[in-house]
Formats: sequence, structure tokens, C-alpha cells
Amino acid sequence: MMGIFREVKQMPNQAESDRRRFIRNAGLGLVGAGVLSHGAWSPAQEAAEAEAPDGARIKEFRTLGRTGFKVSDISTGGPLEAGLLRALLDVGVNYIDTAESYGRGASEKVVGEVLKDRDRKSLFVSSKLVVKETDTRDTILDRSRQCLERLGTEYLDCMMIHSAPTIAIVKHEGFHEAMRQLKTDGKVRYLGISNHGSQWEEQAETMEQVLCGAAADGRFDVMLLVYNFIQQEQGRNALAACREHNIGTTLMKTNPVGGYMGLKQMIEQREKEGQEIPDQYRHILTKLKAVADQADDFIQKNDLKNPAEIRDAAIRFVLSNRDVHTVCVSFRNFDDVDTYVKLSGTALSAPEEKKLSAYRQGCGAMYCRHACGICEASCPRGVPVNTIMRYNHYFEAQSREKYAMAKYAALPTTKGNVCQDCAGHCESACPYGVPVQGLLALAHHRLTLV
Repeated sequence: MMGIFREVKQMPNQAESDRRRFIRNAGLGLVGAGVLSHGAWSPAQEAAEAEAPDGARIKEFRTLGRTGFKVSDISTGGPLEAGLLRALLDVGVNYIDTAESYGRGASEKVVGEVLKDRDRKSLFVSSKLVVKETDTRDTILDRSRQCLERLGTEYLDCMMIHSAPTIAIVKHEGFHEAMRQLKTDGKVRYLGISNHGSQWEEQAETMEQVLCGAAADGRFDVMLLVYNFIQQEQGRNALAACREHNIGTTLMKTNPVGGYMGLKQMIEQREKEGQEIPDQYRHILTKLKAVADQADDFIQKNDLKNPAEIRDAAIRFVLSNRDVHTVCVSFRNFDDVDTYVKLSGTALSAPEEKKLSAYRQGCGAMYCRHACGICEASCPRGVPVNTIMRYNHYFEAQSREKYAMAKYAALPTTKGNVCQDCAGHCESACPYGVPVQGLLALAHHRLTLV
């Protein structure tokens, strides 16, 4: 059974030569951590834009809303190892997004290790807390102080509510009382909020509803949200609300291309190995393959064959929106540093815009849109589609396999294993024509290794 869902994956390249290359580049006039400081951004930007013999570097800094902090337009989000984080800071990245839940605090410890060797005022560090209705001022204070201890820093630039599922959580008084105290003590400077769309444990509220509600609330200074060239409307409306209230904006999940590529690789590998499809999965995989083949034909006819070109254009698409202040990338290896940092300060070209438009038209059905959740109400078994597909994204696009599988295993809800014999209510409800049932079944086998 595992052979059917086997994928061809490129493992992260952590070669020592890559490390030496970034250490060398750090000495070639690139932006070091000590160059940047509050109130002195012009010299920093000049240093970032200076000519260097080789290597990518940050070329643009944008004002993070009413915080006034100038952040690199490419930043880092999610867990990563210390050497990789140092390499990113050496080329000018100065916004770091982490959370208490990333590796159960391990990510914060890595950030703290790196912060010891840096000018703390040159960096904007944001962490996140999952806030429940049962939390109190004291529990929030205790967990916030633990975050600071793991980070080894006297203060946090921003504390966010992690993936706030409802407007009720946005207004959680225990959280706000704790933050008022921490601000008074000089331990937290700004408040933020992130959102991935509907959550399995809460009544469904859209990302747009939650974030626009947070903007109107007036107590949040920074937001982390989903926005990409396929999933535009909710993100665009949230960005507009942030502009109106001068709120800093940070983005995640900006490249929606990986789903199609991963599926295509899986199908090709299955065919290469001559794997038979069990009867109970035949209709699902046959449907998925039909959609993938249709997308593949479109890709060939419209010269969209290079996924790297689409990936770069996807980043340039969001950078071209001036309501976007920084794009949080999940860097997996040293090659990713060159790949993404070189996009700093660039804009979407007319030919790239045409290719993205074509991709959206011909391949949009292969992307189960992050933060959507439109189909969930139609599922008679209560499958948390948005959450499962987000975990699948961690596995497939971010190479966080263990994390994704652990999160999926901990879901106390009905999982994707029930989707194989369903009538496909989710697919009927999807306005984008996504083969949701098949993708959920595939996600279940990928996240359980069945």
C-alpha cells in the first residue's frame, strides 16, 4: 500500500560547502546583524544594496505598519536549525517568526542561541501562543515568560495569538490583560495575530472574518496571514483592513504550486514501479490522475513546465503588493537561502503575470486553498478539511514530515480514512473544482504511512 503513495522527495542539502559559502559571503559587505538599528535604516539599506562578488542578499526593507520597524521583505518563519538562521541573518533577513508550539519550544531555543551573537535591536522577533477559552491572565503570563526564557531575550518584539480561530478568541480578555502587564514590564512591545482559516475544534469562521475583526478591534499591530496568486480574495481584503488601520503584515503559504507537483511525482512513481491500484482506491486515484493529466496538458501548452519559474513568480506576485510588508518563508536548507533571498526587491514582470494567470486557470483545481474551509459544512462526518490539508502542506511543501504526522495523529476528529467510500460531498461544495475527496485520502496515507 505504501508504494502507491510513495513520492520522490529531494532531501535538504546541508553540505558543509554551503555553510562555508555563506560564512564567506558574510564577510563580503553583506548586511550583518550589527549594521541595523532602530532609527538608522538608510545606512542599513545602502549596505544591503551594495555590490557583492557573489551570493543573494536582502535588497529591500519595508515599514511594518505602526511598529515603524523596517523589516526585510523576505523573512523567516517556522522552525529551522541554528546554522541556517545565522546564514539568513548574515544576508540581511531581520524578521524572525517562531512559536511556543514549534518543536514544543525547541524552535525558540534555536532562535535564542543565535540571538546571543547578534545586536538584539537590529532584529524583529515574533512568537505565538495558542489561546484557549480556558486560559487566564496568569496562564498566559506564565507561558509568555517561558517563551522569553527559551528565547534568552529581555523582550519580545511581538507576541501573537497563534491561529486565532474565532473573533471571541481575538477579544480574549485574559490574553489582553496579560499583554498589558508584559508591555508595562517592557517584556512585549507589540501584539499580533495569525490565522490559517477554520479550525477543527471551533465553530467555523473565515480568515477574513477573524482578521478583519482583529483589525477593527484596534489592539493588534501585526498580522500573519495566507495570500497567494490563487488564494487572493480573503487575503486581499484582510490586507486592505491592515492598510486602513496601519497594521504590519506578514505572509505565509505564498506558493500554492507544490500540491500539483507532489501529486504528479506520486503518480509517475507509481506508474514507473508498475503498482496496482487496490479497488477501494481506484476511483479516487483515477479521478486525481485525470485532473493532474488535464493540468499537465495545460502546462505543456502554455510553457509552464519549470516549477522554479512559477515559484519565483509566486513570490514576486505577493511582493508586488505594497500592502505586504514581509514574506515569511520556511527555509529548508542552504540552497533555499539563495533561491528566496535573491527575490528580495524584485517585482512581477508582465510575462510572469501572464504565466501565473495561465497556471491559475489551468491548474487551480489542483490547489486546495489554504484558509478556505467552504466545503467543511457539507461534510456529514465532520472531516476538518482545512486543517488536514494544512498538515499535508507541512509534509509536502515544507519537508516537516514528522511534525505534520504528529499533528495529524493528534487530531481528535474524523480523519481522511473515511473519505475513500464517501459520496464526495466536499467536492460538490467546492466552487473551485478541487478533487478534495481524493486529496484528503492521499493526505491520510501520506500522514500515516499506511
